Amino acid sequence: MSNDEQEFGARFVTKYSELVTAVWRSDEELNRLLADPTGYATAAGLPVAPGAVVEVDRAQPATLYTKEQIVADWSGTPGRHVLHVPEVPLVDLNELTEAELETVAGGVASVADNNVNVIAVLIV
Repeated sequence: MSNDEQEFGARFVTKYSELVTAVWRSDEELNRLLADPTGYATAAGLPVAPGAVVEVDRAQPATLYTKEQIVADWSGTPGRHVLHVPEVPLVDLNELTEAELETVAGGVASVADNNVNVIAVLIV
């Protein structure tokens, strides 16, 4: 993976994490996302290709998405971006710091270059 691809991935995951965090914390934000996914993603700073459509995937994942999968699903199909926003946060949001919440939302630990993914499971 080139430096440009790594930098794109890191920037994308940061913006993605901020978006997911906002949606998980506020029903109003969720409603705005669902009403206009493309506009919401653009306003959140995600790189939406001209003329592309953003598709929101609200399914709970069987396994945690990796950073690479999140980026690949976003940019893998011309004209279509898949934005994974699971319906239920995997942890109690009120007990996390902002940094911890961003780690969970992005699925990636903040330790430099460790390729460790955080997996949290909610059993109902």
